[in-house]
Amino acid sequence: MKAIVKTLLRITRNQIKNLLKVLLNKPVTLPSLGSMTLGLDDVVIAKSLLKNRKDWRSEHVVFEYEKMFAQWNGSNFAFAFMGGRVALSACLYALDLNEGDEVLLPGYTCIVVPNAIKYAGLKPVYVDIELDTYGLDAEKLEQKITPATKAIILHHLYGLVCRDYEEIISIAQKFNLKVIEDCAHSTGAEFKGKKVGNLGDLAFYSSEQSKIFNTIQGGIAVTNNAEMATKISEYYQQSNLPSDDLIYRQLNNVIFNYYKFADSSRWWKGDVAELFYGRRSIISTTKEEMLGIKPESYGQRMPAAIAKIGINQLPKIDQCNQHRRNTAKKWDEWCKNKGYNSPLVVEQSIPVYLRYPVLVKENMKKELSWAVDELKVAPGVWFITNVHPAQVLVEDCKNADEAVRRCINLPCLGVIDE
Repeated sequence: MKAIVKTLLRITRNQIKNLLKVLLNKPVTLPSLGSMTLGLDDVVIAKSLLKNRKDWRSEHVVFEYEKMFAQWNGSNFAFAFMGGRVALSACLYALDLNEGDEVLLPGYTCIVVPNAIKYAGLKPVYVDIELDTYGLDAEKLEQKITPATKAIILHHLYGLVCRDYEEIISIAQKFNLKVIEDCAHSTGAEFKGKKVGNLGDLAFYSSEQSKIFNTIQGGIAVTNNAEMATKISEYYQQSNLPSDDLIYRQLNNVIFNYYKFADSSRWWKGDVAELFYGRRSIISTTKEEMLGIKPESYGQRMPAAIAKIGINQLPKIDQCNQHRRNTAKKWDEWCKNKGYNSPLVVEQSIPVYLRYPVLVKENMKKELSWAVDELKVAPGVWFITNVHPAQVLVEDCKNADEAVRRCINLPCLGVIDE
């Protein structure tokens, strides 16, 4: 009862603020940074599944989802898990590395990436990035290679194709290293006619609520190598399915997130949804993971109930990514007018702009009210630390440090019409 009263008070405060915005001729809602690909069609599926649990664990639905993703992505094999971080763990497992082996990764990443490396008994070694696409700097990468180095995690951040993509692949081949592509931000981005994730040995994608497409939580591991696919399958078969309670909460979050972040009337429907569904909301990164502790539920594969949402989301990706590219043209023009550098679009690449990254003055990242007034958007602040959002010491990554201080990222869905 006490929690309900607190929620009602919060809703009342929110609506008073909305009324003041109207009186001051300010926008009542701003483009969301997550869950913008959810639609009423996803809500209908989630509600149907909540009423009928008999198909929650039907394996053929998951196989259909994996097959659809593999065909769309141009990959030979795909495996669906309950998170991109779990898909990364499956990729690391497929490499059959030994305890203490080193894995090189960007010094500008999310805490779940080094966590997956540590959970596998391996050693993460941070490498500086370049500031054109925020990807690994190939020159700095080669300097960090030692006899203990066995693999490289190459990311395509913010939906951009990594500037040194081909060069990093060449370096890996030169030193007989394996490459895992982190495509969590870049599902659908292309390079030389192929979707990213198909140049390295393995790749992983995310359908977490802030990513290119959305199943609230979810991830996919892919490879074009049959032997590695066999290893991923081995990891997959050892993985548990989530509990009915977690599936139930995740389906509730599809409904909650739609009304909170995507619905055109979210200024009031979001508050109503919070009253009915908010107590079941899911936090993507737990307190345990922030501390580097492996959660008990870590390592789960995707159940059919969530795969059904994924199947419905897949056909939306291309259209949404085109919308993001259209919005990016607006931000390109804004950067040009303001004297900021636009992110680099690598030759023969097609980015997808999950978010549009810009380096601004430090004080502008600390206080974002200027963007609400000038641009009618609330920017994201990925990343607030080198290993976002945890406080992890990362040395010798000056460009990454600068990005932490200055990089904001602008929303690319819900900003302009097609």
